[in-house]
Amino acid sequence: MVMVCVGACSDFDPVVTARISGGDGAAPSATVNGCTANMYADRTSPSADRTVGFGGDHGSTGFTFAPKCIAITAGQDVTFSGAFATHPLSAGLAGGSPGGSPGNPIPGTATGTSVTVRFPVAGVYPFTCTMHGLLGMNGAVLVR
Repeated sequence: MVMVCVGACSDFDPVVTARISGGDGAAPSATVNGCTANMYADRTSPSADRTVGFGGDHGSTGFTFAPKCIAITAGQDVTFSGAFATHPLSAGLAGGSPGGSPGNPIPGTATGTSVTVRFPVAGVYPFTCTMHGLLGMNGAVLVR
């Protein structure tokens, strides 16, 4: 279980949530970075576009990823595309906490405009913008 407190915590009533394993590749039953089981865009087809745009790239707006929630097959790649200098990419949950399945392959990236990541193992791999994650700029890759 994970408990989180932000700010003054003396009168804090903790909210307890289950940690997501997702190792079987099934859609997680809990929300991960705003992604619920029915939100994952299916990009498992070999010919599917597996580009996640951000900061205005590939149909995203300034502070969003598009698609925010993406489902792929183990062994496939996802390309993150946008300006990393203004929207640094990081693995994990909004606010910088680790989460999801172990071994998240998403690298911390703060320069350039594109990075391609291979996901070899089924699981749920959250990602976030380290500057804007708490504003909702985050998402997850579901690997089946």
